[in-house]
Amino acid sequence: MRTGRAGQKKLKNNVKYENRLFLQFLLLVTVPLIIMGIVSYYIYVKGENSKSGQALDSYCNSVANEYENVFSSIREYYLDSTGSTSIKWLVNQQEVPYSNYKELKQAQNMLQGNYFLSKYISFYNFINVKEGWVLNKYGMYPLEDLKNLDEVKEFLAEQKEIPLSLYWLNRLDTASPYEGMVKESGFVDTAGELLVVKEEYSSVGTVYVLTVRLDTERLENLSQPYEKMGYDVTVLSNGKVLMETNPSLTKAYRTRAEDGKVKSGIYSSFGGKKFRLSVIESGGNGLTYITGMDMAKMNRGGIPFVLASIAIIAIFGVILMCLRVAAAAFSKPVLLLQKFVDDQNTQIRELFLSNLLKGELSMETIQDTMKKYGMESWNSYRLISISCKFEEKQPPVTKEEMDKINREILLNLPGEVSEAFFASPVIYGNMALFIIGENDDLMVDNKTAHVYKQIKDHVMELYGYPIAFGISRTFHQLTHTGRAYEECSEALHSKNHDRNENGSSLVLYDDYSLMDPAGNVYDMIMEDELIHSVDSLNQEESKRLLELIVGRMELKGATGMERTFYITKLLTSVLDIPARASISLTDLFGSDQYNVLTRAANVYGQKELVSFIMEEIFKPVIAALTETRQAGSSDIVKEVTRMIKETNGNLSLNDCADTLSYHPNYISRVLKKERGVSFTDMVNEEKLKIAKYMLLTSTDSIADISVRLNYNNVQNFIRFFKNQVGTTPSAYRKEHKE
Repeated sequence: MRTGRAGQKKLKNNVKYENRLFLQFLLLVTVPLIIMGIVSYYIYVKGENSKSGQALDSYCNSVANEYENVFSSIREYYLDSTGSTSIKWLVNQQEVPYSNYKELKQAQNMLQGNYFLSKYISFYNFINVKEGWVLNKYGMYPLEDLKNLDEVKEFLAEQKEIPLSLYWLNRLDTASPYEGMVKESGFVDTAGELLVVKEEYSSVGTVYVLTVRLDTERLENLSQPYEKMGYDVTVLSNGKVLMETNPSLTKAYRTRAEDGKVKSGIYSSFGGKKFRLSVIESGGNGLTYITGMDMAKMNRGGIPFVLASIAIIAIFGVILMCLRVAAAAFSKPVLLLQKFVDDQNTQIRELFLSNLLKGELSMETIQDTMKKYGMESWNSYRLISISCKFEEKQPPVTKEEMDKINREILLNLPGEVSEAFFASPVIYGNMALFIIGENDDLMVDNKTAHVYKQIKDHVMELYGYPIAFGISRTFHQLTHTGRAYEECSEALHSKNHDRNENGSSLVLYDDYSLMDPAGNVYDMIMEDELIHSVDSLNQEESKRLLELIVGRMELKGATGMERTFYITKLLTSVLDIPARASISLTDLFGSDQYNVLTRAANVYGQKELVSFIMEEIFKPVIAALTETRQAGSSDIVKEVTRMIKETNGNLSLNDCADTLSYHPNYISRVLKKERGVSFTDMVNEEKLKIAKYMLLTSTDSIADISVRLNYNNVQNFIRFFKNQVGTTPSAYRKEHKE
């Protein structure tokens, strides 16, 4: 009985103690939270006002870097392009080069810009002032045939007064000749933000003027990430607005700028709004970058601290009550259940991160999963990869031991580090990967630096291995995790690791991707030669050219998305050959067709990449082309002959190639081999046959016959006929009719 009563008394005392502890704990949390919420509001507002200047300077520098990169890249590209053989060929053409299709196409591709730059270029005009003709994306025509000739002459006269040979010109206030009408040839459009490139000789004056107009809508997209973070951006070009996200901010700045006060600071608009602005001026491209924030937003930003405190108090009270009741009745089962749930959540988070790395999740699926498993969403993320430098320790470590040590490292990380992870870390591709998340880019950078130091010191202290770190750029959508994984891998395999005193090393992809490539990375001419060699079934030449292209990319320092793009572009161009020959890529690569390009982009060694492409792609393509063409050569000759007859000889070799899905060079070789003549000989033979028939069986004039045979003028027809027959059409008609 005593024991029972003692137990009951002890139970009552425990209940009282638990109640008292519960109330004390609740008050202990509630009072500080209320005070903290109120104080945090004032501290936040005051702190944000003091920090906003530094933050704005950082973001303004980021804006300036992005725009300067685009403008400088375009400037350098066209500076290099003007010395190319294609531009020199254009300059030397005394007449409009209508018939030189191949050279003209190469020049147009160069003037439009490479893949990276072309999306920022909306229009170009190449004005051959010396010879008097114009080339743009809508056509080519003599200078005197322009529909806005007076405007162009005035523009060219202005260029004579400007001593610069390459400069930016803001003509956003100039009306485009295409406004309000369907775009057609016959105009030179000099409106908008222009890059002007010209060449002058003292003996002849201006030789040519090239104008390249930027796509302002594309430029505005560069400011969208900052606008989403609550910052407004304005870019001025030579004092004129190039783009703006908030006209009120621009007006506030210009009001002060007119007074000569163009430095960073607080600006007021006519409407009473106050902006904190950061201003950077670029002398090289004539741009002024203005980044600002509405100060009213900073004051409103402190309100969530008070509301958060109240919400936390309510949530905390409910949680404490639930935990107290559950712990009293189900303490042991709850602990077991909690362990099971924790293990399950860890596995789910690991699987979640693995699927993010593979790029297999849509944004909707990501949001549902995070909501379902209570994962916190952040505005900014970084992906971190780590790998122990086993090779620097002796004796050598086996792969099984590597995996074991990597997993032990993840399991035994300090609690503070584990709590910093967005999702549970995973072993993926012989390296450990984990995501760090925070509310903005600056905070995620600080957390990343803190986690880096803790992991480095922890692993060195417990295992004695130095660690190689590869850190991706900041990204803001979890659907970009796959790209971040590629950046981590590339940074981790980089040869530019900065070592510290204990042998550990770190590469941020931010720095790695900014290494300035020396000149153009990708050679379009060499790509054409490679495509020609594969199409010609020349395996040795294909390998030689592939080694040159990959070696050039390695030498020029192509990285990240740029490297992936160039590899994918090269392989896509080659795979277009069997596709045009009606060879199924499914039959060629089987079930591997969906990831062969991805696998190629993830091979980083130069020799390994060349070997992979040759064995997995080029050799199967060449073998399939060889088999297909051996069976279809005679059919090609029949089809080409039929097409020439049906069109009366009025078609080109490229027309035949597009229709038959063969390379033009291959069709020429087949015709030469089976018929002993060229495609041009066959076309001329058909035209000559029709011309003789019409001369002898009709009373049409020579001019009418030349028009029916699609000659530009009668003299070209007479010249062709005389070269083929030895006499003029008139003489031929007279001789044979008599």
